[in-house]
Amino acid sequence: MSVWLIGVLVFVGVAAAGIVAVQASERFMHRYQESFVNQARINLADMFMFMNTGSLFTVNVALLVLVPLVLWAVTGNLLLPIAAVVLLAVLPRKIYVWMRQRRIDRIQEQLPDGLLMLAGSMKAGVGFGPAMEAMVADGMPPLAQELALVLREQRMGVKTEEALDHFAERVPVQDVKLFVSAVQISREVGGNLAESLTILAETLRRRLIMEGKVKALTSQGRLQGIVMAMLPVAMVAFLAFAYPETMRPMFHTPIGWTVIAICVVMEYLGYRMCRKIMTIDV
Repeated sequence: MSVWLIGVLVFVGVAAAGIVAVQASERFMHRYQESFVNQARINLADMFMFMNTGSLFTVNVALLVLVPLVLWAVTGNLLLPIAAVVLLAVLPRKIYVWMRQRRIDRIQEQLPDGLLMLAGSMKAGVGFGPAMEAMVADGMPPLAQELALVLREQRMGVKTEEALDHFAERVPVQDVKLFVSAVQISREVGGNLAESLTILAETLRRRLIMEGKVKALTSQGRLQGIVMAMLPVAMVAFLAFAYPETMRPMFHTPIGWTVIAICVVMEYLGYRMCRKIMTIDV
């Protein structure tokens, strides 16, 4: 009788634990989906990209499940699937940061020509607002998209100064802040705004040329940092395929996992140090 009672209690405990685990996983997935969809919608809208965020979440979950399972089936090692899960969980955020930085760099490249276009229209006798509309109509994205949003805010009743401040907040670079400051100072105290924009455009153009020269001179150092960071990874991969039995303790023992963790941390610190040395502010 006691054996049956113990068996029933064990069954009830396991079933209750399974139900709790299922409910907890459902709540976690619901919160994760809500957070992922909201963040994706906001981040993509900032870059004027309107996509089905539900489909992006489905693709993300599919990759989080399928890629680790395939790696586990192929290698029989739990370390690679865990690393793949971590990488796939961090990858969407990194992709967004890369796309946003690329968009900001593109706006910086377009800004001098846009300022010259504005200055030319104002020298021809057109006001600041119509000159902005002409530049939006004839310009190229992403700068034209951002300035079109400034004009749209003005039509909705937002003051010009506030709309320009919102533009500087969306594109947090020094070039845009200088443009916004020049416009605001001219509107407050007067002055030849067209001439100020022309001088600012030439200054920004020279700055872009200088930054391009600096990037060209430091490209070898940045590439060296990438090569030095990837070289140990390539060596470990080669040794793992060439001598699987010799490398087996590294991937299947706690000591090996500790060594890998230390190597990953040191690799990251070395790469960041190389990037820091090669980063020069102009």
